[in-house]
Amino acid sequence: MEKAGIKGVIFDFDGTLVNSEIDFKKIKEKILNEAVKENLKIPSEQLPILELIEKIKNFNKKKGRDFYIKAHKILKEEEIKSAVKTKPKKDVLKVLNNLRENKIKIGIITRNCKEVVINVIKKFSIPFDVVLTRDDVYKVKPEPYHIKKCLVKLGLKKNEVILVGDHFFDIKAAKRLNIKSIGVLSEYIKEEDFLKEGADFVLEEFEDLEYIIGIKGFSSGKLPNRFLKYLLSKYTIKDETVLIGPGVGIDCAILKIKDDTIFAKTDPITLTWQDIGFYLVNINLNDISVMGGIPEYFSTILLFPENITFPEIEHIFSQINEECRKYNIKWIGGHTEILSNIKAHIASGFLMGSKIRHFKRKEIKIGDIIFLVKEIGIEASSIIVREKYEFLKNYFSEKYLKKIKNSIKNPGISIYREAKILWENFDIKYMHDPTEGGISTALYEISEAKNIGILIEIKKLKFYPPTIKLCKIFNLDPYGIISSGCIVGILDKKDINDFVNFCQNRKIKFEIIGKVIEEKGVYYFKNHKKVEFPKFEKDEINKLF
Repeated sequence: MEKAGIKGVIFDFDGTLVNSEIDFKKIKEKILNEAVKENLKIPSEQLPILELIEKIKNFNKKKGRDFYIKAHKILKEEEIKSAVKTKPKKDVLKVLNNLRENKIKIGIITRNCKEVVINVIKKFSIPFDVVLTRDDVYKVKPEPYHIKKCLVKLGLKKNEVILVGDHFFDIKAAKRLNIKSIGVLSEYIKEEDFLKEGADFVLEEFEDLEYIIGIKGFSSGKLPNRFLKYLLSKYTIKDETVLIGPGVGIDCAILKIKDDTIFAKTDPITLTWQDIGFYLVNINLNDISVMGGIPEYFSTILLFPENITFPEIEHIFSQINEECRKYNIKWIGGHTEILSNIKAHIASGFLMGSKIRHFKRKEIKIGDIIFLVKEIGIEASSIIVREKYEFLKNYFSEKYLKKIKNSIKNPGISIYREAKILWENFDIKYMHDPTEGGISTALYEISEAKNIGILIEIKKLKFYPPTIKLCKIFNLDPYGIISSGCIVGILDKKDINDFVNFCQNRKIKFEIIGKVIEEKGVYYFKNHKKVEFPKFEKDEINKLF
C-alpha cells in the first residue's frame, strides 16, 4: 500500500485462509465444566478460550497448573477433530500462489496449535515462508509477539508488510505495531465493525488483495467503489464548514462559506507525472496565494491509465493529503477514473480560498518597483533531472542529481509562505507566479494584464544555480523555462526601504529587478540600448520531450 511496494503479507490462518470449523462455544463449555468439577475459581466466562485458561491457572495457584494442561489437551483434541473438515477458502490458493510468483513473502500467524496448522498446510499445499502458532510465542494475538517474530523471520520492516485477518484480534495486534491491516468479512464481523476497530481496508473478495498489494491493475472505468470509499475516507479532509463531504454516491460537496470574497483557481499538471499529487496542490496553491488568498477547499479530477495498480493510486492520494494538511486545506473530493485511451496520469485541481486581509488594491504607477522573491528555475531543474537522470550521470554525481531532483521540496516550488507574509505586511500592488514560459512569460503577462511597461535589470535576475548548468547542457534558454517556486511582484517605490529591511530580517531571498515604465512591453538594456526582453511561444522545457 506504500509507494515502495508491499514485500510481504502476514495472514491469520483459521477463518482467513481456511474455513473455521472449530466450535469454540462447545470447547469453552467443556473447559468450564472441567474447572467447575475441580472447584476452581473462574474470573470471567466472557474471556476468549486461551485467555480464560491462563486466568484460571493464575487464579488457582495449586490446582491451576494441572488444570492448564488438561484444558489445553481438550482444546487440542477439538482442534484435531475439526481439522478433518478444514479446507482453504475460495480463491485463497490462487492468490497465495500469485503472491509467491510476484516474490511477495507469506507469513502465517495463528492462535491454533502447530500440529493442526502444519497438517492442514501440507494437505492442501498452502504456500508460505513462515508459520507461527501459539506454541511458538510467549503471548498470542492480540499481543504483537506473533507479528514481531514473523517480521524477523521474514526479514522485513513494519512498513513493508500488511496483515490480513478475520478477527478484531488481528487488527488490534497490527495497530499496536502501527502496521496496516485488512479485515476479512465474515458472518460474525461486518465492515463497519472492522473499520471502527481501525482496519485500513476490508476485503469483500479475497482476490481484492491482489489489487491492494499492486500485483494486479485496474481495467478502464470508474475506480471500484470499495477502493474509492477507502481512499476518500482516509485521505480527503473536512471540517465543520464542509456540510456534505465526499463519498460514494455523493454528487457534490456542500460548503458553508464564511467570507464574502472567494478566490478560485483550477490548474492541471501536464509536464510531469512524478510527484503529481505534490505538484497538483502546490501549483494551485501558488496561484491563490500570489493573488492575496488563503487556500481553503480543494477538489480534484484524477484520471489514470488502464492497468494502474492500487498502490500507485493510493500514493497519489497520500501526496495530496499530505500537502493539504500542511496548508490546512480541506480536500472535499472530486472525480477519479481509469481510462483506456490515455498513457499517463492526468490530474487537475480546483482550489477555493478567502482573502488574507482586508485592503484596497492600489493603482500601479510609473516608477513602482518590480521585485523577485526566491530563485528562477527551481521547478525546471527538478523536471530536467527527473527526465534525463541517466544521461546526466555523465556530468554530475548522483548525490548532486538527487539534490536537484528534490528541489521541488527544497528550496521548494511552494511560495505560499512568502506570498502570505508579504500580503500581510505590505500593500502589494500585484504578484504573479512564473510557471510555463518562465520569467519571460511572467513579465509579459504582467505587462499585458496591467497595461504597463517594465524595465528589467537583467543582472538582478537570480536563478537557482543548477538551472543555468542544466540549460547549457541541453541548449535551453533559462529565461523561458518553467519556474514555479518564485514570485514577481510590484510595490510602491516609497515602500522599497521597508521591503528590503523586512525581507533581510525574515531571511526571505529577494531582488529588486526593475521598475514600471511608460512604454508598454518588457525591456532591458543591452550595450546601453533599451531592447525587448526575449519572448517564448512555448516553454523551453518542451524541447526535452
